[in-house]
This record gives sequence, C-alpha cells and structure tokens, in this order.
Amino acid sequence: MRLILGVALAAAVSAPALAQRPCPTLPAARQAIERGWNTYRANDIAAAESEFKRALSLCPNEPAALTGAGYAAMRQNRLPAARGFFARAIAMDSTSYDAVSGGGMAAYRTGDAKAARQAFERALRIVPRDSTALDYLARLGATTHEVALAPHVRPSVTTVAARTGRRVIEVRAANGQWSPMWIKAVNLGAALPGKFASEFPPNDSTYEKWIALMAQMGANAIRVYTIHPPHFYAALRKWNLAHPAHPVWLIHGVWAEPPPGKKEEKYDDPNWTAQFHAEMQHVASLIHGDVVIPARPGHASGAYTADVSPWTLGYIIGREWEPYSVVAYNTLRARKTSFAGKYITISGANALEAWLAEQCDFIVAFEMERYNSQRPIAYTNWPTLDPLTHPTETTKALELSLLKARGEKIVEMSKEYDNDAVGLDAVKMHATAAFPAGIFASYHAYPYYPDFMRVDPGYLNARSSEGPSNYIGYLRALVAHHGDMPVVISEYGVPSSRGIGHFQPQGWNHGGLTDEQQASIDARLTRDIYESGASGAGLFELIDEWFKKNWIVIDFEYPP
Repeated sequence: MRLILGVALAAAVSAPALAQRPCPTLPAARQAIERGWNTYRANDIAAAESEFKRALSLCPNEPAALTGAGYAAMRQNRLPAARGFFARAIAMDSTSYDAVSGGGMAAYRTGDAKAARQAFERALRIVPRDSTALDYLARLGATTHEVALAPHVRPSVTTVAARTGRRVIEVRAANGQWSPMWIKAVNLGAALPGKFASEFPPNDSTYEKWIALMAQMGANAIRVYTIHPPHFYAALRKWNLAHPAHPVWLIHGVWAEPPPGKKEEKYDDPNWTAQFHAEMQHVASLIHGDVVIPARPGHASGAYTADVSPWTLGYIIGREWEPYSVVAYNTLRARKTSFAGKYITISGANALEAWLAEQCDFIVAFEMERYNSQRPIAYTNWPTLDPLTHPTETTKALELSLLKARGEKIVEMSKEYDNDAVGLDAVKMHATAAFPAGIFASYHAYPYYPDFMRVDPGYLNARSSEGPSNYIGYLRALVAHHGDMPVVISEYGVPSSRGIGHFQPQGWNHGGLTDEQQASIDARLTRDIYESGASGAGLFELIDEWFKKNWIVIDFEYPP
C-alpha cells in the first residue's frame, strides 16, 4: 500500500477546502497526528488510533486526523468506520490524496466497485500517473454495465475437448483422430514478484510474453490455480489461433479456501459450498468466453469474452486439503461412502472422497447443461493424502504414546502434518457413459517431502535409467496403484532458495541450489516422471510467489 504520509501531515497545516472555524488547539492536535503516524509506521495500530482520536478530540474536523483514523480503522478491518472517516476528511479537504485513496481502498475491500473506481479516478486527478490508483483501477477492470455478452445458445452437438485413455490424455490430431499427448505443463501463479496473489499482472503484454516464453521452452500446457484477468485468456486465444499446429493447452483450477469449522471440517457448510460452486460456474463459463465477473477484493474480474474452450485440456479442482481436516470430516460424516451423479459415481469411499466426486460431477454437469461440452477432470492431491501406505510414517499421537511408553522426556514437537493418517483415492471414482472425457489423478509431488520420500527402503533402492532415484520409486508405486487411470504430476521441481528446508539423498534438496543445479535437477525429475509411466508433468513454476510464508520462520514474523 503506497501511502503519502507527508500529504496527510501537511493537511494539518494547509487545507484549502476547509470551511470551518480555526481550531484553537491545532498545535497540540498536530503533535498527536505526528505521533499517530510514527506509531502507525511502527505497526502499533492501536496506539496510532489512540493518537488520532486524541487529535480529533482537540480538533474534531481536522482532515489529517480524520485520514489517520481512517487508515487505522482500515488496518483493523473496521471498513464502515474507515469509510466514514475518509468521507469526513474529503469533505473538509477535497484535495487530500491520502483521504481519497484511502476511501478507494476501503470501498474496494467492502466490494463497492463503483465507489472504489470513482475514488481512484479522483486520486489520479490529484496525483497524475499514481501507481496505486492505476493498480487498483486495473484490478477493477471494465464495469459490468459496459459489456454486453452475445446471446447464449446451447450447441446441439456435444464437444469433447480431450479425453482420458489407458494411462494417457488424448487430444484430436490434425486429421481429427484421437492422439496421446504427454503433458509438459508449466504452473502459472497469479502475481509478479513483490506483489500479492490478488495483484494480477496488468494488461501490458505481460501474459503474451509469458505464453511465448513457455512455448519456446517446449511446454505444451499452462496450469493455473485460479481465475486470471480477462486479458490472460485473450492472450492465450491469440497465441493458439496464430499457432494452430502447436497450441498451448490450458489446465484450469478451481480454487477453494479451507472450509469453516474448528478443524476446517465443515465441507457441507451451505455458504462455503455455494462459493465453491459459484467459482466452478465462473471457470466453466469463462473458458467459453461467456461471463462477466463483478469486481471482488482479492479476485480477478471483468468481461471474459475470449473463448479458449477448444484448448482447455481439463480441470483440477480444489486445493491440497489438510489431513486433520479430512480426518475430522470423515469422522463427522462416517456414513457418507458413495455418490451417484449423472457423470461421475463413487462407492466404497470415505466421506471426503465421496464429497470430491460430487464436486467434480457438479462442474461437469454445469458445463454440459450450458455448453454441451466436456473435458477430463481431477481433484488436487498430494503425497500427504495419497492412497499408498507408508510404513516409515507415524502419526503425532502414536509417536507421543511411544515416547511416553519408553519414559522419554517429551519436548515441543515440530508443527508437522500427519503424513500417512488418511488418503484420498481417485481410482474409486468412475465416469459414466455420459462422460467420455473421463477422470485422471493429479498430484503435487516433490522429491524431498514428506520424509517417506527419502527414508522408505523401497524408494532408497529405486533406480531410473539414469541412476539412483528415490523419486521414481515413489512415482512407480503411485502410478501402479492407479492402474489404467492417467496420473499427472501437476506440481514438481526444486527451489534455488538460499536455505535448505529438507535434504534428499540424491541432492535434490528443498533449496540450497544454484540456478544451474535447479535447471539440471528439474530436467532429471521430468525424465523420471516420464519414465515412471505418469501421463504428464507440471513444473512449479514460471515465477516465484514472493507473497508466500516460510514455515521455518513464520512463528517469528512480525507483523504476523
């Protein structure tokens, strides 16, 4: 957040739009305002708010004090109060950039897109080319009333963009025949370095450059986790129309926040489920270029008119669910063991497996009912929730009981998941005859985590054609479990961070690598994934996500 604090402080001295009597205690109010901004910059928001209120008690209509109180309220997520303070400040000084910009931020966070747009347009008149105002206006995109979508007519013929075969994903070749395609995808995050996940790249040819870069490196697919701005899909369509023989396919995610509940176990919560379903409908509609998504804080929005459905390879819905959440839901809904939808069925399942089958069926059904179109589907999974049994893993509860039985001193244990407490098995899902596009399994699998990747005796003795590889040992077991179902390793890779989070027997560590080592290892991992019999791979990722936290230091970060 860019804050021109000097402008706010200067407003205490000069406010050309003021229509009030001089405040006799203005010098004392100015001192309180200055103390307020000093404590605000030190991240002591409560103390800052106290100083701004002290200033307002001395001079109730002082614009700088009202502006400071607005920012303090906004930092504490008291958005209606913040908007009230900013409105009062603007009424007293209409030229205050900080008050106008703050009012825009508060309006944006409350979902009032119209007021936010007006505020940032006004801010640009005060400070031309202001980066904060330009950034927010880019996020807000076109107003929904400015765009009229073409009338929708459901096609009479079903289109199948891609389909699953025996351990393969198939697409139409130039001759119209189905042909296997080994997926070489690159994962694409939502933000440039130095930005948060909700701050998408602007419409300045950034996406065009990225798509060209990925195509030049040999990628045939892009995997996204969430909805991107409309210009991403326009750029992808433009590239594929210009390169019909070598298109870049799209694998689209449907993001979900953790469900509510003390243990994040309320997957049946109607409000949370409705949000997940709405996101699915938006994703299915936007790939057909048939939706206008209103502005919401933290989300992409605008008019999605670029039809990329011919090149959308499939969906991967959801997130890496936390194991404690899955265990809690399975306990809560122990009798939920099956689901029979029009397109997907499951039996002999645990509760979350049945729930996931139901969610997969929902998006398939929506796309079929509205667009008469379908494509393969999977849900996000990871080794912590894989369906394999890992003898070298134990739960935290069992480990504590063993330590107590041995009379050992119990020390504070690391904040680690139970990595073999429960599993999710996509093999239990079956596509009905109405869903020839089919189902595949998707895993985020790295060579260094969890611990069983590096200590399991079977994996330790595994070799690929290039030499020892714990990783291929795990991958072979995973692919074998799924039988004929295609398995896509939709996340893999090693980082070049300075520190090392986990060591790995072949040196494919979680960090501590040079750029050259990283590239060499990633290439080796790609070949191991191919040799294991998996149906494709998605390298993580094109650009680092700088907004992410590190579990090693998260307890010591301030502010949290």
